[in-house]
Amino acid sequence: MLRVAVSRAFPIDVALLLVFAGTHLLVLVLSPRPSGALWWWPLLLSVPAMSLLLVRRHLPWTGLLVMLVVTIVLSYLQIPIGVLNLAILVGVYSVCLRADLAGSVAAAAAAMVWPLTRLPFQPVDEGVFTIVGSVVNLVMVVGWGRAMHVKRQRAEQLEQTVMLLDQARDQLAAEAATVERARIAREFHDIVSHNLSVVALRAGVARRLVDRNPEHARETLGELERTSRSALEEMRHLLSALRQEHCHAGTAVSVPDEPDPGRHPAPGLCRVDALVESVRDTGVVWRLERRGTVRELGPSVEVTAYRIVQEAVTNVLKHAATGYARVLLDYGRSALHIEVTNHATNPETPAEMEKPQVDVSHEEGSSVPGHGLIGLRERVSLLGGALTAHPVANGFHLSAVLPCPEISDLA
Repeated sequence: MLRVAVSRAFPIDVALLLVFAGTHLLVLVLSPRPSGALWWWPLLLSVPAMSLLLVRRHLPWTGLLVMLVVTIVLSYLQIPIGVLNLAILVGVYSVCLRADLAGSVAAAAAAMVWPLTRLPFQPVDEGVFTIVGSVVNLVMVVGWGRAMHVKRQRAEQLEQTVMLLDQARDQLAAEAATVERARIAREFHDIVSHNLSVVALRAGVARRLVDRNPEHARETLGELERTSRSALEEMRHLLSALRQEHCHAGTAVSVPDEPDPGRHPAPGLCRVDALVESVRDTGVVWRLERRGTVRELGPSVEVTAYRIVQEAVTNVLKHAATGYARVLLDYGRSALHIEVTNHATNPETPAEMEKPQVDVSHEEGSSVPGHGLIGLRERVSLLGGALTAHPVANGFHLSAVLPCPEISDLA
């Protein structure tokens, strides 16, 4: 960026130098001079001094002081200075553009040395005019230089702010991607854990009934097939979403999504009946109850509530081969209460009951975060709710409260 700016400004400085040198040459040619004198020798001082304008962006003080010295010497020798006074103003502007306020004042004070040295050689009225004119010129140049200095500072601050905003945007995008990956991981855990548990139980039931009751075994295998297909569709949906996110992140051009017949809306409480129905005839007697006024809740609440019930049902299937369980959905005015309680007729030891409920990340030697109760608590906490889970006599109890006020309450 700096090299581009310097390359564009250099031709301007060269043109300025040529104009100043040509003007001084013209002044010397047109000025009266003694015959035979070397009238052109002042150019040997003025041209090298004005050549320092080419480096005024890097050495502003050097160019200003050299031009001041040359101008004072030529004025003392009563030689026309041409446009060296204008070159001094350019040098002052260059200093003001890069120095602070004190540096700008010092440059203006240094430039006033030349008109002050001319006072002994001028009448009073002409000297006053020279001083006043010089002050006015310096005030305008210093003011212009300070304004450009402030403008450059603001431009640099704006550029830095934009850079920081870009970094913050990238960081937020990375954090959002991490959160999204965690969400997809939880979804995969919920789908795989629940459906594979159901498939395993259904396969076991079908194996035991294939000789005694072939018709029942055939029905069980049909339910197993439907459960497997449902799990595959949900996994295909998540993989498609993950693939599209990866494509949009890796390419600048977004391709319109092709219609996917396997897609379906995110699961909600309307699918709890099918969820409970899919685990019947597995040795556990299930009962689903609803209380209060059943209504549609927000999408986030619906998905979270469904995943809570799904996780609880999966854990019951894993650790209670027989017994009974109840799923309660209580639609309150300000919150949805969820309770899942099971009582096993062949209970395992308390340690075995609690181990699958507590996430595997709490086991010794494990540092990989799991997606059991920890994942559920994270989901619930994001909605401002609460979740508790603890053993009961011959079973386990899970309850959750999800805030979901009715529309009339919000009004």
